[in-house]
Amino acid sequence: MCLKDPDLQQNLEKSRDFYKTWDDVSNIKFDDWWKTHKDLFGVSRVEEVSRISNHPNSLSLTIPLNQPVSKSIKEIKELIESKQTERLSELGIDTYGRKTKSVSYGRYEVTPGIEIRGKTLYEIQLMYSIWLDMGKPPVNTAYCLEVVERLRSRPKSKWIPYLLLQEPSKDRKGNLRYTDDQLRQVRRYIKKGQKVCESVSKGHFPGKNSL
Repeated sequence: MCLKDPDLQQNLEKSRDFYKTWDDVSNIKFDDWWKTHKDLFGVSRVEEVSRISNHPNSLSLTIPLNQPVSKSIKEIKELIESKQTERLSELGIDTYGRKTKSVSYGRYEVTPGIEIRGKTLYEIQLMYSIWLDMGKPPVNTAYCLEVVERLRSRPKSKWIPYLLLQEPSKDRKGNLRYTDDQLRQVRRYIKKGQKVCESVSKGHFPGKNSL
C-alpha cells in the first residue's frame, strides 16, 4: 500500500536500503512471498521473557543471578556463537571464513510494546487500500457504498467491516446516507491506515500506532 501512495514515495526512497532484502513485493501474493522471506523476521533485541520462545532465531536461557556477571557473559557468548553456527547451517549459509555470524535473518520485527489487533488492522487495511485505489476521495457515504460494493462482489468472501454492517438509511431528500457516527469511525480508520503506512515507509512496523 505504501508503494501505491504518492505521498510516501520520498520516505520509501530514503528507506530503500532498509527494505532491500524484501525484494519485489508489488506483484506477489503475501503467502508466496512469506515462504521465501520469513527468515528475515524475528527478535532483534535482548529482553526478559515470561515464557520460552520457540522462534528459530532466538535462544532461551536460564542465567543464575548468584554467580559473577563476567562468568555468565562468557558462558552466554559461547552458547550464542554455537547456536548461531547451527542456525546458519540450517539456512544453508557457509560459516567458514566469516568474520561475524550475525546476518540479515531475523532483522525485522514489529514495534516493541505494540499490541496488534489483527481483525481491526485487517479492516483498516481493506478500507485504506480501497481509498487509495479510488484516488483518496472524501470519506463520505459514496466512498462507504463503494467499499461495501467491492467487498460484497468478491468471488469468495462477502465479509464487510463491522462499521458498515448497519445499512444506510434515506435522508429527507431520499438519498442513502450512513450515520454521522459511522462516517466518523470510518474516517478514523483511514487516518490510522495513513499513519501505519507512513510509519512502515520509514522502516517501522507498525510504528507507535495503537491498533
